[in-house]
Amino acid sequence: MRSKQGRGFCPRQWARVRGITLVETLVVVSILGILAAIAVPSFRSTIESNRRQTSANQLFEDLAFARSEAIKRGVRVTVCASSNGTRCTADIDWQVGWMVFVDANNDAWRNLDETILKVHEKLDLPSGWVAKSNVDWAKWVSYRPLGTTQANFRICMVPSSELDNCDDEGITNSKLSAYTNLVITTLGRVRIESKN
Repeated sequence: MRSKQGRGFCPRQWARVRGITLVETLVVVSILGILAAIAVPSFRSTIESNRRQTSANQLFEDLAFARSEAIKRGVRVTVCASSNGTRCTADIDWQVGWMVFVDANNDAWRNLDETILKVHEKLDLPSGWVAKSNVDWAKWVSYRPLGTTQANFRICMVPSSELDNCDDEGITNSKLSAYTNLVITTLGRVRIESKN
């Protein structure tokens, strides 16, 4: 009977078995590092674009909800910027959040006896981005029983340094690589204009 230990074993065979050398490992790690450095900025841009688009969609959905409720209930329904979900803010800053409420006395300002229909907390915009309306009076959107609003205006989502480019025509600076506009018409319709 032969021993299994001795079958086919030759010390010279170990000399022929090759593994991965330190130099080969360093080359592979360096290549992976270069590829990651190229991919990460592009991936970050995609994530920021998705966050901005998600924020625009959330506001779009709540504006459509407010219009629908105004028509269904036959009363004025207002959407206003709100940081605490109970009172409207006196600013045109929509990224702090907003609320939808039945505006029984038609003053676009929520009183304690007016019903809150929906509240949305702060938007998750990329760092340095803002969501502001293009006119000073547009702190709120008020839908009448026929679904119409007070005027045409825009809510622009842009880097804070580019806010001056948000006007009646929307973002007019073609150098901007990315932006999002919510366009609200007097007919009450809302559309999203977006680049990247």
